[in-house]
Amino acid sequence: MKQLIHLISTVRSIGRSPWALAVCLATLGLGLSATAGAPRRSLIISTLPAPPQVQYMVIELGGRRANDISQSGQIVGSKEVSPSGLFHAAFWPSSRSTPIDLGTLPDFPSSTAVGMNPRREIVGIAYSDDFSIELPLFWASPNSAPVELPGLPDGLSSEVYDINPSDKIVGQFFSADFSVDQAVLWPSSNAAPVYLPQLSENLPLSGAAGINASGNILGDSCAADFVECHATFWATSRSTPVALASPGGEFIYTDFVLPGHAINGPGNMVGYARNADFSAERAVFWASSSSPAVILSTVGEFTNAVAAGISDNGQIVGIGYNEDFSKQRPFLWPSATSQGIDLTTFFPAGSNWDLDSMFAVTVNNRGEIVGSGLFTDGTVHNFVLIPVHGH
Repeated sequence: MKQLIHLISTVRSIGRSPWALAVCLATLGLGLSATAGAPRRSLIISTLPAPPQVQYMVIELGGRRANDISQSGQIVGSKEVSPSGLFHAAFWPSSRSTPIDLGTLPDFPSSTAVGMNPRREIVGIAYSDDFSIELPLFWASPNSAPVELPGLPDGLSSEVYDINPSDKIVGQFFSADFSVDQAVLWPSSNAAPVYLPQLSENLPLSGAAGINASGNILGDSCAADFVECHATFWATSRSTPVALASPGGEFIYTDFVLPGHAINGPGNMVGYARNADFSAERAVFWASSSSPAVILSTVGEFTNAVAAGISDNGQIVGIGYNEDFSKQRPFLWPSATSQGIDLTTFFPAGSNWDLDSMFAVTVNNRGEIVGSGLFTDGTVHNFVLIPVHGH
C-alpha cells in the first residue's frame, strides 16, 4: 500500500496498512521511509523545455504539516494548538501568511486538512483524543466550521483525501483491524457515499486517494495482509476498476503516496513500484490507465524513490532515498522523461535544514512545491519552493 512512513520524530500512521506511506505525512508524519522492513542549495538548472533557467526561492512556512497547494498558491495542512501536541486543520492564504486555524469537531481534539479545490472547499480528518476514531471532514470555505461527511457506518473510521472542482470527494472507510477497508466517493459534500467497485476477490481492501476534474479516480487494491497491492484506476465511481501496469522485473507491486494528489487533470498518474520484499522502490509515471509504467530517473546515491504529486503540466514531485533508506531528499521531475532533480540543492548552505530528512508532496501548475522536513535540532518544518525564472 501507500508505504511505511518512517518518522523522524514521533509519528502515527493514519489508516491503511502498517507500511502505508499514508497521511502519516499528512498529519503526524514528519518524514518517510519507503520500506516496511527498514527503519526506514541554492541553484540548479531545470530541464524544463522553456529557455529561461529556473531557480527556487525557499520559504519556511510554519505550521505542523502542509499537505496541498492550490493553483493560486493557497495551502492547507495543520498547525499545533497546544503544548501537549494537539493540532488543528490550517489554511494559509499565501506562502507568506501565518496559518489560520480551521477548527475541529466537538470531542475530536485534533484535525488536519488534506485537500482543497479551486472553490476553496476543503476536506480533511478529525481524530479522537487517542486517535482510535477518525472522521471525514468538509469545510465549505476557510471561513466555515467543519462538518462531518455523511454516511459513515457504525463501528468504522474514515479518511478523506481529495476533492475535485465539482465537489466530488474520495477516501475510504475502514475498521480498527483493517479487515474492512473500502474505497468510497461522495458525489457531493451532503450526499451519501458510494462504494467503488472491487478490483478482484483476491484484493478485497481498497482506498481512493485522488480525483481529477473529470471524475477519474486513483487508488489502490490490496490483499488482506497488505503485502500485495496494485495502484488502481476508476474512470468513474461506477466503472470497472483497472490495475495500473507494473514496470516488470522485480518491481511487481504498485501503489500511490499520501498526501500527494497523484492524478492530474489530463489523467496522468504517479506513484511507485516495489519488489516483493520491500527492499527496493522506484518512482513511476503512467500516462493513462492503459499505459506502461515509466520509471522516473534519480541522481547520485538516491536509487530508491516514490512520486507523490503531479501538476496538470506534468511536473512531478516526490522523495528520493538512498539504498538503505537512511536518507531522504525531496525530488522534482520536470517531466516524466526528465532527469530527477534533488531539490535540496536550492536550500542555502549552512541553513538549519537537515537535508537528509526532507520530502516534497505536491506541486501546482505554477511550479510551486510544498514539502516538509527537519531542522538540525530535530524540529519539524514545512517549506514552499517558489520558482524564480532567470535569463
